[in-house]
Amino acid sequence: MSGSYLSDLHMHTFYSDGKASPEEMVLAAVRLGLKRIAITDHAGGHIFYGVRAGKLVELRKEVTRLASVYANDIEVLFGLECNLLGYGKTDAPEDRSMYDVLLLAYHKGGLQKDAFIMRRTLEALGLGKSEPELTANALLEAADKYKIDILAHPGEYVKCDIATLARGAKQLGAAIEINARHVTLSADEIRMAHDIGAKLRPNSDAHSPARVGNLMPAIAAAEAAGVELEGDGL
Repeated sequence: MSGSYLSDLHMHTFYSDGKASPEEMVLAAVRLGLKRIAITDHAGGHIFYGVRAGKLVELRKEVTRLASVYANDIEVLFGLECNLLGYGKTDAPEDRSMYDVLLLAYHKGGLQKDAFIMRRTLEALGLGKSEPELTANALLEAADKYKIDILAHPGEYVKCDIATLARGAKQLGAAIEINARHVTLSADEIRMAHDIGAKLRPNSDAHSPARVGNLMPAIAAAEAAGVELEGDGL
């Protein structure tokens, strides 16, 4: 196995599009012997699954409770998977003091008020042209403004220039995710990002307890690319 991972920093609960409670996800991680997880439900800009207002406050309180209850077993972090909503625009919180981990990705369910995002939606539907370098720079601009920790599943819905993303991520100190649920990076892209010096981070993107900690598809993709991952850490 490449690297040693005892953490999983991307998972969803029934507060967004997951199938289980935060506590069920925590218990699954404890059973696996994981030492750190992050609950990262969708931020409010996702039309269908965004966690907003009172629901977000409730989720925060629940994660705080779980972090206390299971403190002797595991570190439970509170995060969000934020949505790219325009060039350099996202629904990430301006005050991130209450959040341990912020992820950022383009999702087809993001609010469609911005011309750049409308073009990406057409691209995702196979109805428009791709702009890979522009997409990479749009993500990086937002990541810089909002101190994003992890750029999640790049290239899943729309094309993204990984060389541009990797150079920017390295400069910002952000990690590029190898998503174990949907491995979106090719072997060449993984190798390229690694050679540029960007941090690569495997995560499960679990939507159910059975998927918590399942990083092997991501780790196997790195190994197939001839890349040895560095182990735990943001």
